Amino acid sequence: MPQMPFEVESTRDREDARLTLSGELDIATVPRVEAAVNATLTNDVCTLTIDMTDLRFVDSSGLRMFIVLDKRAQQEGWTLRLIPPGEQVLTIFRVSGVEENLPFVEGPA
Repeated sequence: MPQMPFEVESTRDREDARLTLSGELDIATVPRVEAAVNATLTNDVCTLTIDMTDLRFVDSSGLRMFIVLDKRAQQEGWTLRLIPPGEQVLTIFRVSGVEENLPFVEGPA
């Protein structure tokens, strides 16, 4: 099966921003998500939703990024909402024990 190219799509509606991720989130693509988050989080963004529905793979660097983002949201006073990936990818969140500590929401919102 050919590797899907990784994509980050950004949309914004006033105080709500959304990043939609597709493909494989790994050590090579995490910096692209971090850059998109930083570009999206301007002073008036209150909620950042990250849609992981179309992710096909997440490695440990991707997991770490979500944990760091959750802590950052708490420290900076904005809300992080994560729309979970499919069952196969969600397994890494469950096995690593981070699923219950991340702000997953029912998707798509």
